[in-house]
Amino acid sequence: MVEEILVSVRDGLVRVAHVNAGQLQHIDIAPVKAREDDVSKLVGGIYLGRVERVVSRLQAAFVDIGEDRSGFLGAREARVLVQGAERDCPIEDCVGDGDTVLVQVTRPPQNDKGAQVTADITLAGHAVVIAPCRSRVALSRAIEDTETRARLELSINEILAGKHGVTIDVEGMDGPAGWVVRTAAADMEVDELARDMAMVAEKWTELLERAQDAEPPTLLHTDLGPIERALRDGVKAETKKITIEGDAAFLAAQTYCKANMPAAFDLLHASDAGELLFDRYDVEDQIQKALNPRLELPSGGWLMIETTEAMTTIDVNSGSHDAPALAVNLEAATAIGRQVQLRGIGGLIAVDFIDMTDGDEQISIGDALARAFEGDRQAVRFSSMSDFGVIEMTRRRPAQSLEQAMRGL
Repeated sequence: MVEEILVSVRDGLVRVAHVNAGQLQHIDIAPVKAREDDVSKLVGGIYLGRVERVVSRLQAAFVDIGEDRSGFLGAREARVLVQGAERDCPIEDCVGDGDTVLVQVTRPPQNDKGAQVTADITLAGHAVVIAPCRSRVALSRAIEDTETRARLELSINEILAGKHGVTIDVEGMDGPAGWVVRTAAADMEVDELARDMAMVAEKWTELLERAQDAEPPTLLHTDLGPIERALRDGVKAETKKITIEGDAAFLAAQTYCKANMPAAFDLLHASDAGELLFDRYDVEDQIQKALNPRLELPSGGWLMIETTEAMTTIDVNSGSHDAPALAVNLEAATAIGRQVQLRGIGGLIAVDFIDMTDGDEQISIGDALARAFEGDRQAVRFSSMSDFGVIEMTRRRPAQSLEQAMRGL
């Protein structure tokens, strides 16, 4: 949950802190204007690319998108191009050398590797995401209330049927384009939801029209700027306040909300004159703690979080904590959920809890860990606790970790 958003524009950087009850939950950092060598600016970009070569042994294709290095298109990300494709559909059945293909960058280039791209393109609004390569309407897993889900499903179907004053007729790969309903839609009225869908559909149609007249490789779409993106992606039903530091940033936020998110306009507040916004809630100190491998727990226990190229290990230690192992592990599970999301950790994660022999207690720890990731932006999967007190989990990697974002400044 994020109740407050702090947007600090200072020293050429936009820093967006998502805070709940004074605790930093997530932070995004981006330059006000991306440098020429800032590869993270590519993420979200949609390109008309040309397949340079298909490599069967890698089950991938290399796509010229007009950047310094070719994009890497894996078979899993290319299968949406084949109607009814099976999970093991090989890359050579999806694309061929010289093919023209629309792709979207999901991860920036790293080291000697080019950007990772997907053919499963999406275009986001505040409340919805259009997914032309899919054929169904999906609701965010974070929308858990059964009545809310049923109401949203009915609203979307009515909007697509033309019952709320807008016409949305976007063809996908196999019939009408698919949609993803974001958590921000949970408290929206149907007319507001319809406007957001119509706006996104119009943007997609305009993109396709540009693609028809373009020669690959061509950049067709770039994502919003950091302030507008923070509003589009960060404002949820539970957001109570958005405080912005910097006159130009505040004006940009007002302009964007008026045009795209009128319901959020009244949430906007300018910071006090001369205020260092991140002094609220000691945000700077919380960032520094999130860059430290060792994290102290309030009760005296501590976590050791270490990331290698292969995986991340998290070791739970009782320290001076004299409570039972169950209490330490429950406290640690909550802290781990926040820290993994805040630090932007992805891939394979192994959590070594303090040993417990009671089966019910082991299950309760697994449940507590899963609850700590409710509302996570990234997909997460968990194993049950092993005989050695270890829970393994996988989390989809975000575009950048907190450490990478700080290192790139």
